[in-house]
Amino acid sequence: MNWLRFLHFITACYAVFLTLLLWLPNPKELFYGWQPSERTGGYSHLITFMLLGFLVELGRRKKSQLFWIVLLLLYAFLTEIVQEILPIRTFEWHDIIQDFCGLTVGLGFAVFCRFVAAKIKK
Repeated sequence: MNWLRFLHFITACYAVFLTLLLWLPNPKELFYGWQPSERTGGYSHLITFMLLGFLVELGRRKKSQLFWIVLLLLYAFLTEIVQEILPIRTFEWHDIIQDFCGLTVGLGFAVFCRFVAAKIKK
């Protein structure tokens, strides 16, 4: 298995895990009551979507970057809509803003890493 296929596998697993966290009525039950520490400062959406954006952009091949940006933004928005339907969960605008900012930072950092790697290769 080459590294790009492995990266796609890790990205798909992470996306499934993230969807599970976002759609469970009470995700704390998945971790036996554990929840993020106060050190994250309530930025768990920002951090998780930053990683998602980074992984997707790093593993991007045939589709354009705009395609993946639109797809990830739709994913972020749809997860919040589904949360409104679930018990205990709610639709939060600040979560969507964190999702979008996290995706932007993650995508940008992956583009930067790709640029640096290309410069090092030369």
